Amino acid sequence: MKNEREQRGVTIMEMLVVIALISILVAIVFPSVGSGLGTLELRTSVQRVAAAARYARDQAIHRQRYYALEIDPEKGSVTVLDVERGSARSFELPAAVRVEKILPEERQNTDQPRQILFGPDGAWPQFEVVLANQKREVTVSFDALTGAPKADGI
Repeated sequence: MKNEREQRGVTIMEMLVVIALISILVAIVFPSVGSGLGTLELRTSVQRVAAAARYARDQAIHRQRYYALEIDPEKGSVTVLDVERGSARSFELPAAVRVEKILPEERQNTDQPRQILFGPDGAWPQFEVVLANQKREVTVSFDALTGAPKADGI
């Protein structure tokens, strides 16, 4: 006959204590993970907008044609257009990320998507795109001289 001390197992009380500890840890950790994902989405969107602008500039110089970077705040889309041939490459921003503003602001046709034109000589205007989510706002500025993007706020 087996002694009671030799029997192995988990009591209900021990199981309830472990479940309570796990619940407390999940309640503490989950909100941090959620805000981290929001920051990651915003950072990724900033990098993609910067890459799209660099791509449009590089293609304009390489192909010796005009390219445009089109940003539609209403749809949350970014498109690189070959102006002469009409071809386009685009992507959508995540639902949690929105385009707050594009600087310098235009005085008219604010309902239309904004286009930044890149010339075959590498010329393009200096501009800024402000992206935001619920907690953060990031400004991506593009230097007209170097073409290098700079992100402030991450």
